[in-house]
Parts: sequence; structure tokens; C-alpha cells
Amino acid sequence: MEILKALFWPLAIAIPLAACGQLEQPPRPLPPAPYAYLSLAACKHYPANIVECQLEYGTQFGRHRLGPVQQVSRDLKTDLDRSPYQVSSCWPASRIQRELPNFTCRIYRPYSGADSGSVLVKGGTAVKLARILGDREQISYRWKPDQWSRVRD
Repeated sequence: MEILKALFWPLAIAIPLAACGQLEQPPRPLPPAPYAYLSLAACKHYPANIVECQLEYGTQFGRHRLGPVQQVSRDLKTDLDRSPYQVSSCWPASRIQRELPNFTCRIYRPYSGADSGSVLVKGGTAVKLARILGDREQISYRWKPDQWSRVRD
């Protein structure tokens, strides 16, 4: 009986303590390409809860900015710890002008894995994003002067 007590008490203490090491969750896995290379960085706060971030594309070896993304939000934090928001997915949003794309993109914090909501991508930033996402219409588009324009008459 003494042997069982001697074996039982260390196990009774060790098993719950072993579970304490498992409390830290691994970081959220990266989304599939091309979303794994898209992030929001350099966020700035403006009056009336407007936040402007730069949509970036690339890896840690080289990134380039696609353009600004603005959102009315209290939740988006400025880059105090220099960790950007990761884009997890994007889908087309309704358009006012058919030629110009709009996208809604879900974002999250990569280290905590916390969902941070969504942002609307529009204008020139959305055109560049559409090309990255493989939109054939935007890839093949080339600006041509309007043949009916009377500006140069």
C-alpha cells in the first residue's frame, strides 16, 4: 500500500501540471495563396473613428504596397507592436461602376489568431488586388483615350 501511495501522489500532481503547458495555442495557420501574401500594415487613426491602413503584397523578403484601405472602426489598432493584420479571404462586393472592382476582405491578427472583422477595398487599390486575385477583366484592361472626347478640339 505504501508503494501505491508513493507512486500515486507524484502522478496526481504531475498530470494536472503537464496540462498547464498546453494552454498556449499555436499561431493561426496562414491562409492559402494569394491571401497568405496579403496584409494590412502602417495603420493610422484619424478623427471620427476612421482608420487607414496600407494593403501590402509579398513575403518578408520583399513587399510592395498596393494602396490605402480606409475603414470606420474603433477595433483596428495602430501598429504599436509592428505586427500587421493578415488577410484571410476576399470576395467581390457590389459595384456602382461595373468597370471598377470592390472587394470585402476578412482580416485577423496572425499571432493571436483573433478575428478583426473586415475591410472594404476600393478604387485603385481594388484594381491592383483584382489583378493579384486573377480577375481576367482587370488583367487584360488597357487604358485607351476616349475616341469621342472633345477635350483636344
